[in-house]
Formats: sequence, C-alpha cells, structure tokens
Amino acid sequence: MALPKLNDKPKYEMKIPSTGDIVRFRPFLVKEEKVLMIAMESEDNRQMLNAVVDTLDACVDGGLNKTKLTTFDVEFMFTKLRSKSVGETSTIVIECDHCKEKNEVNVNLESLDIETPSGNRVIEISDTISIEMQYPLYSSITDISDENMDSTEAAFDLLRSCIAYVITEDERIDMRDENPEEIQEFIESMDRNQFQLIQDFVDGMPKLSHDIEFECVSCKMKNKKTLEGMANFF
Repeated sequence: MALPKLNDKPKYEMKIPSTGDIVRFRPFLVKEEKVLMIAMESEDNRQMLNAVVDTLDACVDGGLNKTKLTTFDVEFMFTKLRSKSVGETSTIVIECDHCKEKNEVNVNLESLDIETPSGNRVIEISDTISIEMQYPLYSSITDISDENMDSTEAAFDLLRSCIAYVITEDERIDMRDENPEEIQEFIESMDRNQFQLIQDFVDGMPKLSHDIEFECVSCKMKNKKTLEGMANFF
C-alpha cells in the first residue's frame, strides 16, 4: 500500500514584484528545508542562492520561469515563503549603535513589501543614443564567483547585465545578441555623467527593506535601523 502524500497542495498567494503576477504556493517541506540547510552550511553564495530559487520553484504552483526572476523577486518571494513555512515572525540580533550590546528584535515578515517603480526605464545618454534598462536578474548574481563578489569587476558585470537595449536613430540593439567584450567597450566609452545615469538606475532598484526601532536592553537608548536584503531578516 502506497503511503499518502502530505502538504503538497498550494495554500497561499503572493505577488511577483517585477511583473505583478499573482502565484499560488505551498510552504516548503522537510525535503526542501534540508537542501537549504546544506546550502547554508556550504557558505557558498552561488549554492545558497540557487537553493533558494530552486525551493521557490518547487513550492510555487506550476513552477517559475527562473531565468526571468530579478534579485528583488527572489528576496521578496522567499521571505513570504519562509513566513508561511517557519513562522511569520523572525527574531534577529542587532547591535546597539550606542553601546554595541547585541539585542534580539522581532520582525513581522508579513509586513515586508516591495514597491516596484513604474517609471520609464529608457535613459538618454546623448542626443542620438538611449539605453533601455532592466533590473538585474538573479542569474546575473550566480554568474559571479564568490572570490569576485565584492570586486570592481563584479560591479561592472552587474551594470552590464542591466543594459537590455541600446537605441540609436536607426536601430534598437538587443544586448543579448552582443558579446560581453563589445558591451564592456561600450560602457567604458562613456563619460562619467553618462555612466552615473546607469549607476543611479541600479542603485535605485527596489529592495526588500524595513525600518525598525528598539530600545537597547543594556543602555536603554533608542535605536533606529533600516534593514535591507533578505539575509538581514533571518
């Protein structure tokens, strides 16, 4: 006699921030939690991110087009998934700004949200050339090795991945059809002001963030903090 399957039906809904699409999902199960724990123990950023995305794909009804997920899609969706799988409150440890005492602070994960700007993503960098931008995909991060994660080269790789099209008076050039070396040369041919316009777009992309206030258990001083990024909430 075959054993029954448990907890394999979607129970909740959430939004994919970059598209606004609503998907149904179930909490992650022991088999997915095991994969996540192994990835965390590895301390390999690529393995951890891939485990997070694979877990999302397994838990969302019908799966996901993983290649289309932005970095903030992954952060937001996994936080929602974690809240329904482990608990809607996460206890995190934050250092007091005044006395450096470590404080335990509870964060309601259900209160977290991301607002995606609906403005124009086309940047005019000269009288005849514009750039159509896209938010960085999670796959762009996994392509960067752990050794280069915080390097200048990694920052340029991320910026390069955000350029979707170059628009001239005569054509709209799809950057997927261009080789990385030519794209790099194009970026390096910009002046400082043109490059800053691209950097401003990337710096202004949506982030999973939350403002918290707490009174230090040791010195009783009030602290105000802004938490950003998925890792800060667990």
